[in-house]
Amino acid sequence: MAPKINVKLILELRGNGMGRNAIARTRHISVNSVGDVFHKADENGISYEDVRDMDEDSVYHMFYPDKFVQESIYAQPDYGYVHQELKRVGVTLKLLWQEYK
Repeated sequence: MAPKINVKLILELRGNGMGRNAIARTRHISVNSVGDVFHKADENGISYEDVRDMDEDSVYHMFYPDKFVQESIYAQPDYGYVHQELKRVGVTLKLLWQEYK
């Protein structure tokens, strides 16, 4: 897995007048990653002053919210149905689990 981009640092350096290539070269980050942060910041009107008091994870989540989405390939059980069925005589959790599988 690739390391997270330090978005807050990139915005800070940009606020201090450094360009995309200079940031990429001095911080050993790809030019495309720095450019992507620049583009998203311009698109959303975000500057370093806006994120100065936020922690790095919050800033990263603001720029890349899709990285935190978790998808499940399994259907979630209907717990209301499970509780209703468990009230019936002879129905066990193991039986409901086998039906779910």
